[in-house]
Order: sequence, then C-alpha cells, then structure tokens
Amino acid sequence: MKQELAEEGSRCSILSKQHRFNEHCCIRCCSPFTFLINPKRPCLDCQYNVCKTCRTYSKREKAWLCTACQKTSLL
Repeated sequence: MKQELAEEGSRCSILSKQHRFNEHCCIRCCSPFTFLINPKRPCLDCQYNVCKTCRTYSKREKAWLCTACQKTSLL
C-alpha cells in the first residue's frame, strides 16, 4: 500500500504542474468536473480538487478527504 501511495503522489505531482489541469479534472482519476453531476471539492490534506468518486466526507474533520489522503491517515 505504501508503494501505491508513493506512485499516486508522483503522478499527482506531475499532473499538478500542467497548467490548470486540476481546475478542470480530478487529480486522482482525471475525470472532468461538471457543475451538478461531478462537482470538484478540495481535499483537506493535499488541497487538490477531487471528484465525487475519489473523495469521502470526514465527519470528524467536517471536510472532504481524497482517497489517497484517507489511506495515508489509516497507516
């Protein structure tokens, strides 16, 4: 799981360098954001915008966490 998270971090780092990529697409799965169907939300930990498939709501933090940051917090 640690290697998987490291690879995910590397991929996100590369994608985030693309001009405004994360404004229009999810940093985790690259799906495009749409206003009502697939809205973007910033992850509390990494601050990347993620889609509804790649995030969960943390009741404790009262904020959204992406799947990678959620897995990291479990380690």
